[in-house]
Amino acid sequence: MKKVCLTLLLGAFVVSLTAGSALALPPFAKEWTAKYVEGNENKAFVEAAGTAKCNVCHEGTSKKMKNEYGKAVGKFLTKADFEAVKADAAAAKKYIVDGLTKAEAEKSSGGMTFGELIKAGKLPGGA
Repeated sequence: MKKVCLTLLLGAFVVSLTAGSALALPPFAKEWTAKYVEGNENKAFVEAAGTAKCNVCHEGTSKKMKNEYGKAVGKFLTKADFEAVKADAAAAKKYIVDGLTKAEAEKSSGGMTFGELIKAGKLPGGA
């Protein structure tokens, strides 16, 4: 009986830890879409972004696997820092937008910055 209770408590603890960590992802994607997709007149870019969705930053089978753009964004946007500001909607938005703007200046493996790729109508994380 003690083992069952301990297992249930441990399981609840693990679930509580992992539940909070996923909360940052939808706001990041929402602000990325607002900044780069909404109002963008390049229909090919808009369509590619809509098809890529999470793969703008991620690759592979796990959301922990990031492409080079996702790694650049990860330098400036962390779940822990977002958790500290998320209660204030304006501060959370500013944190995300500032992080995305900083990531634009990072160089891709092709030599262009991620901002230059986006302006050229290319997804920053590749096709």
